[in-house]
Amino acid sequence: MSSKEQKNNGDGKQGGDGLKHSNFRGSMSSPPENRVAPESSITPSSMGHTDRYSTSRLPQTANTVANSKRRTSHAHFGHPIFPVRNPTPEDLRTARQLKEYLKKKYGFTTPDRGNIDDPSIIWKEGKPDYTIANLHYFLGKTKNHAPGSLEMTVENLVKTWEMEATHKEFYQWITVNKDNYQVQANGGKIFSSEESSWVGNYNWLMSACKKELYDASNETFESSHGKFRYAFPEGFPWEVLEVLAGPPKVVFTWRHWAVFSGEYCGHRGSGERVTMTGIGMAEMSDDMKIQKLEIYFDPDGFMETLTGGKKCRDGKERGIAFGEPIAGGEDNLSRLMTEMVMTDFSDNDDDDEDDATSKRSNNGEHRTSGGKCPFAGSH
Repeated sequence: MSSKEQKNNGDGKQGGDGLKHSNFRGSMSSPPENRVAPESSITPSSMGHTDRYSTSRLPQTANTVANSKRRTSHAHFGHPIFPVRNPTPEDLRTARQLKEYLKKKYGFTTPDRGNIDDPSIIWKEGKPDYTIANLHYFLGKTKNHAPGSLEMTVENLVKTWEMEATHKEFYQWITVNKDNYQVQANGGKIFSSEESSWVGNYNWLMSACKKELYDASNETFESSHGKFRYAFPEGFPWEVLEVLAGPPKVVFTWRHWAVFSGEYCGHRGSGERVTMTGIGMAEMSDDMKIQKLEIYFDPDGFMETLTGGKKCRDGKERGIAFGEPIAGGEDNLSRLMTEMVMTDFSDNDDDDEDDATSKRSNNGEHRTSGGKCPFAGSH
């Protein structure tokens, strides 16, 4: 299945939640009015930063080089580079072109998130847009797994699962065995399919965290996404590092990272990269559906970084191996954009995945239960 990306139309509201965990959301046909709109609700202006780069079109060498330098310098002061929430048409166009440039320069492959283009899907709040999320994934990834490898297969499975957990009602998920699906973090509470899909990934993953750092019992699906996406307005990319054992019990190491350019509960990021690593174990059914997912990582260290208590520990101290970002990370954005312009790179392929999906979206071929999507793609 293709993971074609859609032009973003989302501008969801940001507001209170007031939801209780006992009100299982699986049967809801439309979103609550006050659903928090985290990642896609973040814009430079909403964070007090109104300086945007010029809207001049590529290729215009002088303007583009200046703009890329300003964007890259913003990262060091906590300013978003390419925000996932409410990107401008210029943001999307430049991100799409830079993403295609990185694909050709480094041989990257766009993540496959399964049936994201299936017109029969009724999205919670609109089809997600992964254009900018994929760009940040390309900028920060440290592995370039071969197409068809076990590592890429597992990575795509988890990315598809994450997309479904965020954007689909449980009855439409295709990555799990719905009758037996369970999740567990750090050997703690086992969450059933109904409860895990209701509380959301952040809350079951952080359920073993110290309460003074993050109390998952006081958070909802919406509030948890809001907190972390406000902290990471450029998304929260994820990659598989190594697969240690194949099916039926898949064991793998992974890495999660983000630029802390936003704010978490009053603690302002300064543009540093926050990295989390861990181990995952997925028990698979005969038809390769997830039956149980176990994740092991250090939630306390992660939260202490966001709350200003400790400097980020990137996982290497615990023996999980990964290198530097292949494309140089966000700090290399200025050079990459300048290089792209100097080489007169142009992606004019009529079959471009972003343009093709955008045309389908504009023709109204995708169904939604709640209008525009505030939960834009992040992983």
